Order: sequence, then C-alpha cells, then structure tokens
Amino acid sequence: MANGTIAFDTLSTSGQITGTAKSVDTDYVVTGTNKAWIRYTQGTPSILKSFNISSVTDTSAGVFVTIFSNSFDSSSYGAATSIQTSTHSNTSQLTAMTASQVGGRGYNGSTATDLTHGQIFAGDLA
Repeated sequence: MANGTIAFDTLSTSGQITGTAKSVDTDYVVTGTNKAWIRYTQGTPSILKSFNISSVTDTSAGVFVTIFSNSFDSSSYGAATSIQTSTHSNTSQLTAMTASQVGGRGYNGSTATDLTHGQIFAGDLA
C-alpha cells in the first residue's frame, strides 16, 4: 500500500453531526489540540490510557517521570495534571519539564504519596 499526502484547509462532515460544529479549520487541528495525554497509577506504574506517551517511571514514593513518544520542540509547552482522590488533601504537581519528558510529584498533605494521575500536554511537537 502506498502512502501519500492529502492537502486541505477545512475538514467538514457529511451532515450527520447535529449542532453547530460541522467543520474545523486544519490549523486548529494542528495547533489547538492536545499533543499528549495519560492516565496512570503510580507505585508499580500502570498506564490506564494514553496518547503519545512511551512510558512512566516511578522513581520513589510520589515521584514520577512521564516520557513522550514524540518530543516537543522545546520545554515551553502547556501542561496540566490532576489526580483521582477521595480526600481533599491529595495534590499533584509537574516539575522539571523538558522537551522529551516531565517530572512530577503526588502528595497527601506534605507526604509524597503514590496516586492515580491524569495529565495533558499541548504545544508544538519537534
């Protein structure tokens, strides 16, 4: 099977979607969407779902590194993290962002704790 290129400026539906969003500019698809995301549990890392993530390493209690399959063009990408928790004292933070990976920590109060995290990343890929 040969691979080729399709060039277009707007992607439209054939009318089977209801509502107002029936087309999208391709610039939005390229620049306005998340380039990587993940949901995983720490401890013995278990990736539950992901896109453009090659692995997660748990380096110690509450400390992790998320590694991208395809790197960003710099460390200046947008990122957000969240946790699944039943207590309001649990928090998550991202640290040490590079083009190819991001570090982070999970806490219960001030104690480093393994948690279930969700992360999203947006920016330009290399």
